[in-house]
Amino acid sequence: MANTPTFQDVLDAATQLGAEAGKGKDTQVKFLLKTIEGGYHNVLDLNHSKHGADTDDATRLAETYVKAQQGSVVFDAKAPNQRKLISCLRTGIKLGSWPKGGNGEPIATVNNLMSKRQKLRANPAYAKKLNDATNTVLNYARVQLKRDTLLTDAELDQFMFKPDADDATVEELLSRSVKQLDKLIDGSAAHGTAQCRTQHVLNARDSLRKELAGIAKTKGVV
Repeated sequence: MANTPTFQDVLDAATQLGAEAGKGKDTQVKFLLKTIEGGYHNVLDLNHSKHGADTDDATRLAETYVKAQQGSVVFDAKAPNQRKLISCLRTGIKLGSWPKGGNGEPIATVNNLMSKRQKLRANPAYAKKLNDATNTVLNYARVQLKRDTLLTDAELDQFMFKPDADDATVEELLSRSVKQLDKLIDGSAAHGTAQCRTQHVLNARDSLRKELAGIAKTKGVV
């Protein structure tokens, strides 16, 4: 890239994107892409205590993003939704600093990945089947980091779509619903932007858990 960002540039982007996320905009994928860029230019790294005890670049950036998003002075790196955000940012930094792709990589491949997804999104036949943009990048990153060579253009297609749920069992569908309610209750739903702990929601999760336990008992699992 022509302009090499500084850590402050990425920090400023975290503030801006956090504020936009607080207004309901989906900015997490943009934030993730910023960390990949920062990792590529070596302005971000995984130094465990770079900003003080147990505070690496990802934690510092997550704190800035969350505070801007919520307008709060409270940040708990151990909270489930914030811990997940930190983990995602670390994955982005690690991908950006992946050394095996050669000059301009993996930035060029990530750009290609996002371009392919954007073209599919413009097609009504595919739009609803597409995986979330953030998950698309993270799923690619996890596979790429295990490889010694760049994934091919054709291999990028595997990260575009949501898993096919047509063959899911009753237990699998109920379990997914419980997991979604877990996220809604602990605040990690919608990339940490949605939370609901009303008694109705808590009762719904409890009922689904009881249903799963009943199915397991019927099958002799428990």
